[in-house]
Amino acid sequence: MKKGVGLRLDVHKILYNIYRFNKILESKSIKKIIIKHKKIDIAFIYNVCMGTMRYNFHVENVIKKYVDKRPKVKEYILLKSAITQIVFLDFKDYAVVDSTVEVAKKLKIHHGFINACLKKIAKKKKELKDISVKFHNLPYWFRDKTKNLNSYERKTLIENFFDKPSLHIVFKNKKNFLNFEYDIIGTSSKSGFLKEEIKINELKSLKYGLCWIQDFSSFFPINNINIKNIKEKNIDLCAAPGGKSFQILSLNKNIIMNDKSKNRIELIKENLDRLKFKTEIFNYDVLKLESKEKYDFIILDAPCSALGTIRKNPEIFFKKKGPEFDYLCNLQSKMLEKSVNLLSENGSILYMVCSFIDCESTNQISKFLSKNKNFYLEKFITKKDDNDYNSMIKNGMMFTLPSKYMGFNIDGYFAAHLKMKV
Repeated sequence: MKKGVGLRLDVHKILYNIYRFNKILESKSIKKIIIKHKKIDIAFIYNVCMGTMRYNFHVENVIKKYVDKRPKVKEYILLKSAITQIVFLDFKDYAVVDSTVEVAKKLKIHHGFINACLKKIAKKKKELKDISVKFHNLPYWFRDKTKNLNSYERKTLIENFFDKPSLHIVFKNKKNFLNFEYDIIGTSSKSGFLKEEIKINELKSLKYGLCWIQDFSSFFPINNINIKNIKEKNIDLCAAPGGKSFQILSLNKNIIMNDKSKNRIELIKENLDRLKFKTEIFNYDVLKLESKEKYDFIILDAPCSALGTIRKNPEIFFKKKGPEFDYLCNLQSKMLEKSVNLLSENGSILYMVCSFIDCESTNQISKFLSKNKNFYLEKFITKKDDNDYNSMIKNGMMFTLPSKYMGFNIDGYFAAHLKMKV
C-alpha cells in the first residue's frame, strides 16, 4: 500500500470513530492508530484530522453544491477529508484524488462517484475557499443552547470558530517576559501572544521553566482580581494542566493543586518540576473531599462542554452527538455547593468554565446566589485602559466567545468571583 493511501485510510478511521462513536482525538483507541507512524506522518494525520473537523461546515456547503443526495456516512467523511485537503489545506489535487480513490476501493465505497466529485471540486477550489458558513449550518443542539446570543455575537462566532488557536504565553516574572527569545505582543507585564507561528518544542524559555502556555481567556480572571486579598490556604479543585495555579504560585502565594485524574496529576507534576514550583498535590474526586478542611480561596474550573475551546477541540462540532449538558450542569452545581462547604469564613470562590452556554455560566451563578444569600458577586477589576479588554466583563462577570483580542484568537470563557459576605 502506498504511504499516502495508508495515511489517508488511517485519517478516515479516526474521523469515522469520532463521528460515529463520540471519540475524542486523544482517546486511547485513536492514539493506537496514530502512534505506529513516524513523527512527520503523525503531523500529517493531525493536520488533516483537525482541518477536516474545523472546516466541517464549510465542506458540507461545498458538498451541497456538487452532490444531489446526501452521501452515506463513510462516503461523506471520506469526501470531507479530501475536500479539506484540496480546498483549505492546499494539498496537490492529483495526490489527494488518487489516494482518496484508492481508500474508497479499500472501504468498498463507490470510488467512481468519489473520483468524479473531487475532480469537479478541484477545478473550482480557488473560489470555494471563500465559501461561507451561516449560523443555521451549525448543529441543532448548539443553536438551541445559544438562543441568548445576539446577531453580533453570532456573527463573531461564525467568523472565528474554525481558526487555529493563537499561542498565549504566561511568564513567571516580568524579567523572563522581557528576555523572551521571540517577538511577543504583551497582554500584561508578564504575558503575551506569540507574534509568529512557532513550534512549542522550539521555545527555550518553555523548556527551561521560565513560562507556560495558557490561553488568554483562561489567564484573564486571576489577572483581574485583587490577589492581595488572597490569604495562605487556597486550593485549585480541578487544576490540570495547572495554568491558573501557576499564576498564583508565581505571585508567591500558596495553593494546593487537586485533580481527579491520575494521568492529569502526572502532567501537573511534570509542569511543576519544569517550572521549579513546589506545592501540595491532591488526587481526589471534588465531591468526596473532606469538608472539615477549609480554604480561603477556591478555584473551581469545572468540567464543562468545552465549547469555548472549539478551535482546539473541533471534534465537539464534528461528533454526531452534542455534549451531555444536563449531566454537566448538574455536576457543576454540585461542585459549587461542595466549594461552599470547603470555604473559610469571608473566603471566595472563583468559578470558571471554558464555555459560553447559559446553563453552564450565568444561569449557574444566578441559581447559586439565589440559594446562597450569604454570597455576593465580587466584580473583576480590569487592569487595562482598553475597550476590547474591558468588554470581556459583563455584569461583573467575565464572558467571551471564541473570538479575537489584539488580532489574536482567544477561547470562549466564563468566570465569576463569588465572595462570602462578612
